[in-house]
Amino acid sequence: MNDNELATVVRDSVTGIHAATPVNQIISRGRTVRARRRIPGAAAVMAVAAGAVLAVTMLATPSHPASRPTAQLAAWTVAKQSNGDIDVTINQLRNPAGLQATLRADGLPVNVSFTGPPLTASCQPLPATKDLLANLAHFHPGDQSAILVIHPAALPDGAGISIFDRPGLQPPPQAKGLFPLSVGLVQASQQCTGS
Repeated sequence: MNDNELATVVRDSVTGIHAATPVNQIISRGRTVRARRRIPGAAAVMAVAAGAVLAVTMLATPSHPASRPTAQLAAWTVAKQSNGDIDVTINQLRNPAGLQATLRADGLPVNVSFTGPPLTASCQPLPATKDLLANLAHFHPGDQSAILVIHPAALPDGAGISIFDRPGLQPPPQAKGLFPLSVGLVQASQQCTGS
């Protein structure tokens, strides 16, 4: 038996069979089934795309949610806490302008200098007791870093905070990880603290 004879036998065997369902309905049903099979694949693609958009949005968001790092660099990290405190982890004394801009964006009137205290006519120091400074900010050693916790609520009216290093001064050996950083009070002004 060759192919032509086989085709004739098969055609003759189904000659008496008729479909009660119209052809348009069969075609429509086939399209519906195929569309349903594509839904899980399309949903997976949409979920991956939504996840990518969410990740990009979270990375690009300039807001500062509580208890989350808000700006991260290799040199430092800033995190504004839900109670208003600001945690600054300093790994390297680099990019003081970036740190200053980030802290100002968090509402802190601040001047940051990694070349000594700001001794300019526009940045006047204010007298402060050790107790006031201890309530305003304190350092903790970290692994190869300094962690500065700032309490903006303790800042006196009209005052800003100055964060600066003390060139040539080495921290004591027991202060492992701390940089020779200091905190002081300055007169808040647009030129000095941005406010």
